Amino acid sequence: MSTTVRLHRLTMVAEDDGVMIGRPETGSYAVFPEEGAQALRMFADGLPAAEVADWYERVCGAPLDMDDFLETLSELGFLRTDGAQPDAPTVRWQGLGRLLFGVPAWLAYGVVVAGAVTVMVRDPGLRPSYHQVFFTHYLSLIPITIFALAIPCIVIHEGFHALAGRRLGLPSTLGIGRRLYYLVAETRLDSLLSVDRRKRFLPFCAGMVADVVLLCGLTLTSLALDGHGIPSWIHKLCLAVAFTCVLRLIWQFLFYLETDIYYVVSTAARCTDLQNATRFRIRSGVRRTLRLAPPVPDTEWSERDRAVARWYAPLLIAGYGFSLASLVWAGLPTALHFWSTIAGRLSGADTSFWELVDAAGFIALSALQIGLLVHVTLRDRRARSRPPTPSSEGALT
Repeated sequence: MSTTVRLHRLTMVAEDDGVMIGRPETGSYAVFPEEGAQALRMFADGLPAAEVADWYERVCGAPLDMDDFLETLSELGFLRTDGAQPDAPTVRWQGLGRLLFGVPAWLAYGVVVAGAVTVMVRDPGLRPSYHQVFFTHYLSLIPITIFALAIPCIVIHEGFHALAGRRLGLPSTLGIGRRLYYLVAETRLDSLLSVDRRKRFLPFCAGMVADVVLLCGLTLTSLALDGHGIPSWIHKLCLAVAFTCVLRLIWQFLFYLETDIYYVVSTAARCTDLQNATRFRIRSGVRRTLRLAPPVPDTEWSERDRAVARWYAPLLIAGYGFSLASLVWAGLPTALHFWSTIAGRLSGADTSFWELVDAAGFIALSALQIGLLVHVTLRDRRARSRPPTPSSEGALT
């Protein structure tokens, strides 16, 4: 077997249970034993498959099933076919990412945060509070306006994630995802698996950095706009939008929903796929309790994932229980009240034209949200039905 194996540009990062090898451009990753990683290095150096197989048998004392090995590499997308060009090592917006996370930028962020903290200490009215949401007495304008202005803030949050990765030369994608029954914006950063763990923390935390800077910047803007003949609702609106940044920061601590904090914790714990390993452990426990067929052994996850899953499982169950209890206690009764009000308006003989318009708008927005939730749920189920790729880490809300 004198065939020369051609590979795409691959990254190799040492992990506790082997070497994480991946192709950042496609987000395809897998953990190989050190001998398998060395075989790939030999392929990259131009050695023919026969020499690599001989080396493997000398080192490991057992023959290498080259056909099976090459098939695995092909399924992962590591093999370069005839005429295919190597992956380009550069990504767009890398310069902007370096600018936003360079020393001058961090100094500017520090000045903004220090200034905002100072004025909050001096003026309690500038401190985050739910009262700030009511920036006008026109109640119907509050949710519409805040929702519209929160979208750019969410884009900035996700953009900071993406740019923090792109400054390292790593590609990223933005999209819509689902956490339990929540729809979330997310940044796919599977390519972080191609860098050392210590370099992954900033991309994971970058969204929260953006939220803190936005919170402080909007607070200072509100102070600057207060008075001077400017309508009061404008500076109040700044504080209302700033409060949404606080809510977004609080959301990140619901780590059982795979938020930014979850990825920080799982990376610090040296885990690769803690969430799915924990879910498997819970399903296995339920099946054993119900005396059902034993589950397939969890060889898909590393020893570290399985070890940490032992203490993470109770937290995951408690977190899901909290979210479901909140839905039953507040979410469903609130939705029932809204829909009963809408039904009353549509069936009432004295309903005004604008009340009908309001009802139609609510139905349209609700249908859009429910339809999007169904679409994302079905999309994720179709993705799970396909052969899995080991790239579970990276979705940041």
